[in-house]
Amino acid sequence: MSEPARQGLLAIDVGSSRVKFGWYPLLAACTSEIKPSQLPIAAPKLREPEESLTVSHAGVSPESFCSQIGDGLEQLGIEEPRIFLTSVHAEATARVEEALSKKGYPQPRQLTSVDLSIEVQVAQPQNVGIDRLLNAVAANRLRKTGRAAIVVDLGTANTVDLVTDEGAFAGGAILPGITMSARVLHESTSTLPRLSPSTFDALVAAVGKSTHEAIASGLYWGAVGAVSELVRRMSQDLDRTPHLFVTGGDARLIAPNLRNEEGPARHVPHMVLSGIRLAAEELS
Repeated sequence: MSEPARQGLLAIDVGSSRVKFGWYPLLAACTSEIKPSQLPIAAPKLREPEESLTVSHAGVSPESFCSQIGDGLEQLGIEEPRIFLTSVHAEATARVEEALSKKGYPQPRQLTSVDLSIEVQVAQPQNVGIDRLLNAVAANRLRKTGRAAIVVDLGTANTVDLVTDEGAFAGGAILPGITMSARVLHESTSTLPRLSPSTFDALVAAVGKSTHEAIASGLYWGAVGAVSELVRRMSQDLDRTPHLFVTGGDARLIAPNLRNEEGPARHVPHMVLSGIRLAAEELS
């Protein structure tokens, strides 16, 4: 990496089970090629990180977690970052800050809802997950003026949120993600096995011919069905068909089977990270 590319913005999204890092070098220093995707990609109005890093903190020792972060940042070759962070997990955030300090990086600025220029139309705006609001911020950069959007974030939990035609966060729904559902199903029964995430890498048949396949069918098509029904119900009172954006770690699994009257859902791989970058730009 060239010297100018070491300067820029490091966006950090501390989630319930993983931490995602997105590196946005100065525009003049961007050197990477556009990465191909197997899913429909949203129009290029939203800048994706040039480099990204994902580190799991669930079930990982603090020492291993910090070491993985340090090694990953070392590979990125970042020297003079501005760092903005959002979090839904306080303990993991403390570990991230420790790892950054060991690298000699500056203290990150943690964003909250008051830092975002978006109207939040719910009873208690301060209690809405910052990741959901940042998805809405990113959606406002992608959607057409006067057109509402629905953002589906598929991860530890799945969220389906509505952004109004005026750009406000209107609220939405939260439900368990596939991995969480698989764990709870296993832990709450005496005989059902716990499925690994790799189970869903191949096409899942609706009619399972074994207990393993039946669980896979229920988890996968149940998630597709739940999200699709929420999208349908959120759309029915709108004047026009909303844009449908999908993001999150499990997007590659479920997005191919999500669509609305506009067409297939459009995949935006790092929507929260891009929302952090947009918020950081406004605060600069």
